[in-house]
Amino acid sequence: MRILAFVVSSLVLIGCSSAPEKPDPTRLERISPEVVLVKQGSVSLGGDDVTGLTPVITGSGLVAASSRGEVSLLTLPELDEVWSTDLDQDITAGVGANDANVFVITANGRLIALSLATGEVQFERLLPSAVTTPPSVDDDRVYVKTQVGRLMALSATTGETLWVEETQETTIGIRGGAPMTLSNNTLWVLWESGRLAGYQADNGRILFERQVAVSKGRSPLERIVDSKGAPSIQNSVLATATRNGQLSVLDISSGQPLWSIDADAYPGALVGFNAVTVVETDGTVSAYSLQTGESLWSTQALRYRELSAPSIFANSIAVVDLDGVVHLIDPADGGLVGRLDVGSAKGLVAPVVSSDGMAVQLVDGRVTWVSVTP
Repeated sequence: MRILAFVVSSLVLIGCSSAPEKPDPTRLERISPEVVLVKQGSVSLGGDDVTGLTPVITGSGLVAASSRGEVSLLTLPELDEVWSTDLDQDITAGVGANDANVFVITANGRLIALSLATGEVQFERLLPSAVTTPPSVDDDRVYVKTQVGRLMALSATTGETLWVEETQETTIGIRGGAPMTLSNNTLWVLWESGRLAGYQADNGRILFERQVAVSKGRSPLERIVDSKGAPSIQNSVLATATRNGQLSVLDISSGQPLWSIDADAYPGALVGFNAVTVVETDGTVSAYSLQTGESLWSTQALRYRELSAPSIFANSIAVVDLDGVVHLIDPADGGLVGRLDVGSAKGLVAPVVSSDGMAVQLVDGRVTWVSVTP
């Protein structure tokens, strides 16, 4: 707990000493929705989440955690409680899950596995340091990125260490760094130095390594190259976007960069609709041609509304703002095509999407299941 408190306090002090006063959020203009969003279920788990807890959709329902230590399995779409386990420890990272277990990480650096069926604790594992990014999980392994620069793969059934990658990195950023992306047995990690690395999931061997952002500026805050968006992958194309850095698009089958531009895009980027959509730190949302990087459109309709990382939902780009409002953006021209108020607190993480709906978790612990009216 003291480790996390020190990290958060240090970043607050840095921000307060050098950050300018925040502009007022752009006022929302009335829209005629082309996509009608509805709330199917909503539940409050409570807590005061500063790291960004993400729910996960499983075959059994939706699993969500609160910062105060409660982990719950909820039905879909109603979000009725199936089970709830109070760990009596603050949670800073999660949720990860496979068909057997659910995984969260506590403020004192413990990875805890709970049964997906019953919520009973299966094992605990003490990690080398605090963790503030969610673990990635497959059938056999749990992958953890710690704040002392260790990337670890642990057994998903016992917690035994399977491999460790020691780096010179630390994952202390504005909110603890970018989530990892697990795709085709490769674990993609965007480190806070702006280094992108692809690790073979079963043994930790580095398959791909490239500097995708370069730190600039003089103050500690200006030099942080950070992102809340996971590396976004479609087919063989990968995009990353960072604060104080670059939007970079790479062909991971050849290892070659396709293009990059300067960007200040802490929430991250998303590959889809034959484009890369980037959510900039000031709330400007822009789209670029996937092949050439040519600008397609840009909108400031949500500027200064502290947007989450983006997701694809209902053939649109979905983001959540500082007031708990979900916005759908037309990928063709950047127009707003849908909107739904799901609470009164900020949405720090990207909506979690399935074919039937999406889960939105706010920093006050409210979780809402959203669908589209036929």
